[in-house]
Amino acid sequence: MIVSAVRIVAVSCASLLLAACGASEEYQARLAEVERTIPICTSDAECEAKWNAARDWVVANADFSLRSDNETRIDTLNADSTRSGTAIQVDRVEGQNGEFQIVVDVECFAAFGCPSELDMRLDFNRTINAVQ
Repeated sequence: MIVSAVRIVAVSCASLLLAACGASEEYQARLAEVERTIPICTSDAECEAKWNAARDWVVANADFSLRSDNETRIDTLNADSTRSGTAIQVDRVEGQNGEFQIVVDVECFAAFGCPSELDMRLDFNRTINAVQ
């Protein structure tokens, strides 16, 4: 009886470890996709179109109003003692050869969770990359 209980515990622990490794690999793959698909722009017209789309995406997806909105940053307010939800920050970062990256950061300020931050970042990247 004791041997049987030990086997059940051992199998349960092994299953949990394998599940944790699988989730970690999936997370790493999704994170790599986010990094690989960061939107870039090279011309003034392209940057303006993508920046306007980024602003629209933030307004549609954030739970807080805009705190700042300028040429290099779009940022929402964060949680306070009366509200919780998703806050978003987008930065236009100068890269090499006159390129700019449009990088999003999503933060969850909710006790009961928010939509997946990685899913939101991927959606942002896909949405902005689709702008011509």
